Order: sequence, then structure tokens, then C-alpha cells
Amino acid sequence: YPARCPHSTHSYNISTPTAYLAQQALSPASISLMQENICTLLEQRVALIGALKTVDGLGSPIGAPDANFIMVPVLAKDGSGAPDSARAQHVYKTLAEEEGVVVRYRGNELGCPGCLRVTVGTEAENKVVLEKLQKVLRVL
Repeated sequence: YPARCPHSTHSYNISTPTAYLAQQALSPASISLMQENICTLLEQRVALIGALKTVDGLGSPIGAPDANFIMVPVLAKDGSGAPDSARAQHVYKTLAEEEGVVVRYRGNELGCPGCLRVTVGTEAENKVVLEKLQKVLRVL
């Protein structure tokens, strides 16, 4: 067999539906919509970070604010201000099973004791997450 050059410029076939979807995704209208969505995400991330800081039972969000999610520690109910992984897991499960809101438990990750990962959504989605999170934290 002939040797293959790792820097070869061989073209590969793609299906017609894939080519069509790629063209649509790169259209001016799609690019404009993507830019609008990015602006919404950036605005909502700032708003969600601010709102999470006011929720009783949560610590300050951690990490750089450069993602589409926010890491926030669930604090112990005893007022010590310490992250509480057991409580965070309980909040995570209760939100999913009883409130229909899915956040992610990340308390086992390095530097994230007791943390939940909250994805930034639309204004309406963020409002629901905040309401349900406050409700569950009052009880647990």
C-alpha cells in the first residue's frame, strides 16, 4: 500500500442532508440568531449569578464566569458557612425527582465541595430554577 501523508488534503464525502444542515447553520440568519443567543446567555449569566448570591443556604458562586453554567456551593444548615455535600446531594435529588428541575451535583469534583452546577437558561427558565431552589432549600 502506498504511504499516507498525515498532512494530506483528501476530501471526504458527506451526505446531502449533512451538507444542507451545514449550509443552513452558516447562513446569515442562523449566524444572527446565534449572536442573539450569545447575548441572551451573557446577560442571563450575570443575572443568575446575582440572584444566586441572594439565596439563603447557598454560598458565593465559584469559578470564572466564562461558561454556560454556574457552580454554587450548598451550605450547611447549621449556619457554619461550610459547604455541605450531603445536603447538596439531597437538594439535587429533590429538585429532579419532585420539582422537575435538573441541576448537577458536583460536590465530588476537586475544589467544589457541596457544589451544584446550574445551567444558565432563558430569563423564564432561570426564574423557575431560582424559585424551586429556594423552595427546596427552605425545607432541607
